[in-house]
Amino acid sequence: MELLPESREALDEYVAPSLDDVEALLRVIEGWAVRAVPECVALSVTLLEEDLTFTLVDDATASGARRDTEAASTPAGTAEPAEDAHALDERGWAEMARERAFSGIESTVCLPVVEHGRAVLNIDLYASTAHAFRDRIDGLVEALGAWQAGAVTNADLGFDTLRRAEAAPERLREQRLVDVAVGLVAARAGLTTDDALSLLRQGASAAGVSESQAAAVARTLMS
Repeated sequence: MELLPESREALDEYVAPSLDDVEALLRVIEGWAVRAVPECVALSVTLLEEDLTFTLVDDATASGARRDTEAASTPAGTAEPAEDAHALDERGWAEMARERAFSGIESTVCLPVVEHGRAVLNIDLYASTAHAFRDRIDGLVEALGAWQAGAVTNADLGFDTLRRAEAAPERLREQRLVDVAVGLVAARAGLTTDDALSLLRQGASAAGVSESQAAAVARTLMS
């Protein structure tokens, strides 16, 4: 598997004392996952505190596209259920999810990693066959140090973590802008950084703009 280009860009910019080498972590997880599930074609790791996702993907999956579901949809764009389908029929929901799945992905599992009672990572694995994770989750949980009770299968057949990984560089740029603005506000107003961040958030909320937009204004005014 190869790093998504946006993940490479984000990794080149990402610095955190608590997790110095995210790429090494990705590669370790890749090794365990591919040995346990040879059908694994992609994986994502999400740092929950930072809300950043990094993704490894094979070439075929990286170039995949969503399947055409128009034939299985009503004119309003919603799937037409079978007449006898029950609203809570899990098999029916699974089939509907697969109709909207990312090309080349037939099954997924999300494994949270918990430290000191708090989830710190989500590990999402993606496979090219529908039953790739059957009878393998226990082994993955043990190998990856994940929380077994929190494991969820087939929740991301649409490969949403790919889109979050693609957005990671921009998220990092926005966070850096906020950090700089908070530092300027703290220095000018004699506040702690926590108080300066709170002030920036209040200003963003009052103006109806994002934190990064408020940070850009604050940086311009104080430069």
